[in-house]
Amino acid sequence: MKFCILIAVYNRLEITKRGLFVLFEALDRYRSLGQGHCQFEVVVVDDGSTDGSAEWIAKNFNQVHLLSGDGNLWWSGATNLAAKYSIEKLNADYLLLWNDDIAPDADYFLKVEKLFAMPSAAGAVIGSRIMSRATGATWSVGGYFSKWGGYGMYNETLSNPLGKGPDNFFDCDWLPGMGTFVPASIIRSHQLYWDERHFPQYHGDSDYTLRCKKLGFPVRTCLGLVIYNESNNSVKPGKNGWKVLVKSLVSMRSNYNFRKRWIFYRRHGSFPFAFWGLGKTYFFYIGASLKQAYLK
Repeated sequence: MKFCILIAVYNRLEITKRGLFVLFEALDRYRSLGQGHCQFEVVVVDDGSTDGSAEWIAKNFNQVHLLSGDGNLWWSGATNLAAKYSIEKLNADYLLLWNDDIAPDADYFLKVEKLFAMPSAAGAVIGSRIMSRATGATWSVGGYFSKWGGYGMYNETLSNPLGKGPDNFFDCDWLPGMGTFVPASIIRSHQLYWDERHFPQYHGDSDYTLRCKKLGFPVRTCLGLVIYNESNNSVKPGKNGWKVLVKSLVSMRSNYNFRKRWIFYRRHGSFPFAFWGLGKTYFFYIGASLKQAYLK
């Protein structure tokens, strides 16, 4: 089986360095101890970085398949570029979505080999259990989205998943864009790519896996596959006053871009009830932001 690990990078070279080092440490461990049933290729899309990312990767990791963007791909566009390359040029069986700021458990790829030898993994979109190395808490075992507007992430508090075996699955509605395996057959048979037009940055991952589930593909997390979210490098808008709050509602770099969330809820919710969940999200978000601005 051939797995292509897809990584989008942009102007954060120090983070990218650490991320590639720990990724290849785990891959080297698999090559030393694994059975050799899996082949892993790393495909990095540098979307027009100006900090020397592409040059450093080419010099230090020449085994990486390095693709280039012009700065307008964003996450979904970069993922599409890497996915098409992996399927058309490398003949991938599975695509593994990855971030440059996460680290796999040392035996991660050894467990991948065992997992994908099981019939229960065939044809499914499979996510990893995402944990914080600093606190040991589980950040995600997948997400939920109900037609009535409930949208969020399952974690220890909500789901309390205890199993850690390679065949221990937790069914969910959607998966984040890190540690998620997508069978290339889904793309080949349905031409199902990430929606770079409507969700270039945020919601591209959850929208994609929700669409997979609607097509009848199982979406589940393997609780035995553990990756660590090393640091939270996402932008946290709305925490530093009025101007930042307003900007966060329209910025492409913000998870709270209102227009994108509106489109997301219209696509996956059941009108008009789903918008109750959308309204609740912004009520608490704006309220917390205004409270912080007032206290400052």
